[in-house]
Amino acid sequence: MDDVSNSIVNEIEVVLNEGLDAANKMIEESESKTNNEQLVIESQQVKESDIKSRQILGAAEIQSRNSTLKLLEKNINNVFTTSLKELSKDKGKNYQAALAAFIEEGLSSIDADDVLISCNKQDNSVVKTLVSKLSAKHKRNISVSDEPLKTSGGVIVSNLDDTISVNNTIEARLERMKAELRTDIVNKFK
Repeated sequence: MDDVSNSIVNEIEVVLNEGLDAANKMIEESESKTNNEQLVIESQQVKESDIKSRQILGAAEIQSRNSTLKLLEKNINNVFTTSLKELSKDKGKNYQAALAAFIEEGLSSIDADDVLISCNKQDNSVVKTLVSKLSAKHKRNISVSDEPLKTSGGVIVSNLDDTISVNNTIEARLERMKAELRTDIVNKFK
């Protein structure tokens, strides 16, 4: 019976050892799988953290750029406002020639025998003098409006029924030039 007992004990030991080996193998595989999954999770966390960092930095850069552009736009608008005020006070020695050029430009754009020139109250006498010369030169009936414009200077040239007009006021000309002037100003701040 000792042989049978030893044989059973040996079989039990073999089964236990196989079970233990299988359990150890399962533990090792589980640990390896867990380590691999942990490495994948850590790698994903690093990637997500990197993406979030870039998003935050990108948003901060955009916000900074927008703040800079808003401040620059505010200062550019202040320059335009100040320039208009200065032009209203002192138009300079070439202003009469500029008015004549503004009227000539308007006349060349309007194909009508009767033309109306509108200007502000301060420029009325100068414009009337220019109109008397230009009427003969262009062989047109050019008159000056009795209604003064609320403008810093310049003129609006139109046909009598006001279906065609050329706005050559200082404000309108400045508005048409703003994009170009903004670019020049921005380039000076770079």
